[in-house]
Amino acid sequence: MRLAILGYGKLGSAVAEVAEGNGWTVVARINEGDDWNASDFGADIVFESSTPLNAVDNALKCIEASLPVVIGTTGWHDRLDELKASGGTVFHATNFSIGVHLLNEISSYMTRVMKQFPNYTPSIKDVHHIHKLDSPSGTAITLRDIVLANGADASVESVREGEIVGIHELSWDSDVDVLALRHEAINRKGFALGAFQALLWLHEKHSKGGNGIYNMNDLISKIQ
Repeated sequence: MRLAILGYGKLGSAVAEVAEGNGWTVVARINEGDDWNASDFGADIVFESSTPLNAVDNALKCIEASLPVVIGTTGWHDRLDELKASGGTVFHATNFSIGVHLLNEISSYMTRVMKQFPNYTPSIKDVHHIHKLDSPSGTAITLRDIVLANGADASVESVREGEIVGIHELSWDSDVDVLALRHEAINRKGFALGAFQALLWLHEKHSKGGNGIYNMNDLISKIQ
């Protein structure tokens, strides 16, 4: 399988390592400022991990070349309708970690339970390294949306310090105690493994003519 990577930073390089370890060939490693044409890649699929400003435009260029795209960049979802209208095959996730997906599932149940007890107030903490461009993180926004969808409203606190890979915590505070769900990424391997699963899944979908916009919910149901 031939993979092109747009945005060869921490996540892009981690995905390349996993892909090559599974026998794939990385045919293009594109960084900001590089001149490129998706038709020249000779790729079967593209992993997009550039910047929030460039992600959608990059994906649309790949869609024009009939390439499926997995988007690992966050902070661009105000332009999701453009991708939906493109007719392309796109997978996007605010976080590729299976653990984060499980955090979201458990948080949905927890919110339905906890909203019955008004003495508890929910809040979300999002901690990342100082290089992260979006604040709050896409993962924190998704977690907040899950809480909202289940009948509560949580404030979000974002912290950017050091080289922290990523911590997300949903807490319910009262005068007498605190209940909390926490996910901490120890390294980026979990993200890369999840992204590689998404690449495999989307390529199969695209090869069968399954154009559309997909996310982790589609991937997890497939694995199960």
